[in-house]
Amino acid sequence: MNRLVLLLLMLVVVLSPLPLGSNREWSWTLCALLVSLITLLWVVTRSWRGGEVQRVMHPAIPLLFLAACAWVVVQASAWAPQSWGHPLWGQAAAVLGIELPGLVSLSAEDSWTALLRLLSYALVFFLAFQLGRERSRAHAMMLWLATAGVVYALFGLVVFWSGESPEWLFRGEVLLPDLRSTFINRNHFATWQGLTLLCAIVLLYMRIAKSRTRPYAMPTDRAGTVEQFILEAWLPLTIVLLMVTALLLTHSRGGFVSALAGTIVLLMLLDSHSATKKLSLRVVVGAALAVCTLAFYMSSEVLLDRIDRTDITNEERVIVFENIQHGIGENPVLGFGYGTFADSFRLYDRIESPVHYDRAHNTWLENLFELGIPAALALFLAIGGLALTCLKGVRQRHRDWAFPALGVAASVLVGVHALVDFSLQLPAVAILYACVMGVACAQSFSSQQ
Repeated sequence: MNRLVLLLLMLVVVLSPLPLGSNREWSWTLCALLVSLITLLWVVTRSWRGGEVQRVMHPAIPLLFLAACAWVVVQASAWAPQSWGHPLWGQAAAVLGIELPGLVSLSAEDSWTALLRLLSYALVFFLAFQLGRERSRAHAMMLWLATAGVVYALFGLVVFWSGESPEWLFRGEVLLPDLRSTFINRNHFATWQGLTLLCAIVLLYMRIAKSRTRPYAMPTDRAGTVEQFILEAWLPLTIVLLMVTALLLTHSRGGFVSALAGTIVLLMLLDSHSATKKLSLRVVVGAALAVCTLAFYMSSEVLLDRIDRTDITNEERVIVFENIQHGIGENPVLGFGYGTFADSFRLYDRIESPVHYDRAHNTWLENLFELGIPAALALFLAIGGLALTCLKGVRQRHRDWAFPALGVAASVLVGVHALVDFSLQLPAVAILYACVMGVACAQSFSSQQ
């Protein structure tokens, strides 16, 4: 049953990018439904076999997350105090001549929808956390994710180099000449690909740096050691090369910078943790850096040109950020309703442009705007607590610490990109990040715990 639950979960995770990153109502709803059914199946199997539920997570993390979710319920519910309701509800009631409930949220339906998506991501994390406590299953899940990463990268490279957009996927939409694989937005695919790239680097490290102590083994010379390394590393390094090339050809500045930050953090953790196997570890780090440099040299011309032409002072996003901060300042505690940014930001959108921003292009500010500062901080602390759990696991674990190192690097990647874009709000990216963090947190504790 564990194998069945694991198979179903990983199918949801790796197939979620296929329908445009599950960024359509039918696709993300299907993902939420499937994850709920898989969780129900897992609960039924646990009722047959007790004593297998892992409870080693610090209680403050789920409490903070549940507090943020409870506040969303308050925002979207009519039983909240009328004094908390937004003044627009009273104005609308006066114009329409009917009685309307004074809600905190400007769109209760959007708040319930956003809460449903958030809870589905939490279920993915929960299942990955429960299943990832066994090292063989954790390794299998990372293999699933890395394999999916190279498959989507190959698909994206074929489409990009052929110049023909698949009609069955994009329905003839006019798209920029960038690699986007199955995603409608290149920035979203860059974040998703960056996360799978980190998984591939961890698998490469675990394959090369693992202990090979064998009785009666004859010592090998330097040439034999190099030959053995090439035989074992050529396939993983080729996979890393393809994935880095696909990421660079997205021409996403934020995706590149955030993936670079996450990769640097991961390689630093891999290089600094253990005094044993130091040589093999640094060989892996050096090989990964060499492959990434080669891919950058071959495919970064357009990306570097975009970075060179970037002028922060002329970016509309800076004005958007200022307007959002003004809205936060006017309603710092209650917020405007989780998931209502597209509608509520119209009150503060003072950009003289025909384009309306239905996303803040900064997930941190958008959550502060929608939830209010207290609830948003609770959500941030819950996710930050997961990253700190992984960092603690890197320092304390004597084996399998590469998994929590992956969790730290993945959090850095999505956190940096969330400063300039909204990839983490895309279902496929959020599902992947939740799965990675579930495995990383599960492997952050000793088996004795």
